[in-house]
Amino acid sequence: MASLFDKINLTSILIALSILTVFAIFQVIDHVQYNSAFGSIHANPIIPITSESEFLTYDDLITGFGMKYPPDWERSQHIDKSVTFLAPRESNSDTNPAEVRIMVIGSNTTLTSITQTQLSTLKNLYPDIQILESIESTFLGHPAHMIIFTATDDTQNLRKAMQIWFKEDTKAFLITYKSDNERFSKYLPTIDKMLNSFYTYKN
Repeated sequence: MASLFDKINLTSILIALSILTVFAIFQVIDHVQYNSAFGSIHANPIIPITSESEFLTYDDLITGFGMKYPPDWERSQHIDKSVTFLAPRESNSDTNPAEVRIMVIGSNTTLTSITQTQLSTLKNLYPDIQILESIESTFLGHPAHMIIFTATDDTQNLRKAMQIWFKEDTKAFLITYKSDNERFSKYLPTIDKMLNSFYTYKN
């Protein structure tokens, strides 16, 4: 028969294990960020995220899309009608740590053809490209393709990028998010908010 001392020890051990289990669960919850735009779970460091209600709204009346973005991000429009959103520079850095670029082009071809062309273009542009993920997906209810890759960009820095492209009527939308390896996961919660606010309209 177990002694009273043994029962007390067993009870103490069970209580301690329960406390450790609860603590571990909360640790996992704190460090796992669900990225709904891409249907995957990313283990990310917790960083302050600007409330979506504070985001600014960008409307492109020419190409026919809109998106919300953080108020401290810069916006730059290009001659090819693409637009880039740049995260603010961090201390002791002369480059922007993350950016999102959106390009819209006329296209009467299929998504499969667009995917083949885009993958071929990337391999020609970046000889050292390493494709980490390439999957069929959906975006705004449209069939889409998403890739995640690393490559050395035109500033000779190794960058990690995510691209997603989809078609709507006679338009093809190409969305690119890129950062360096160390900061890629850090900015994903913000990128997720931006992409989940993305919309198109007839023009």
